[in-house]
Amino acid sequence: MKKTKSAKRIELNSREFKINLDRFQKDFKKIYASMKKIIPEKVKDIKIQPFRNSSHIILPKKYVNKKAIVIVKK
Repeated sequence: MKKTKSAKRIELNSREFKINLDRFQKDFKKIYASMKKIIPEKVKDIKIQPFRNSSHIILPKKYVNKKAIVIVKK
């Protein structure tokens, strides 16, 4: 993405950064809850299983050959 001259860099101190991060986390939780209401069968809370040096997400066979977007929550 090419930067334009009108783009300005904003610097935050640690307090402002924490406030903005907290707001972002709250907004994200609201967005996630809304997604679950709109398309409940498509948004799932699934445990990530350990597998050797990596991880697996196990889904039902009906999702074979489908595209998935994964959001990892802490």
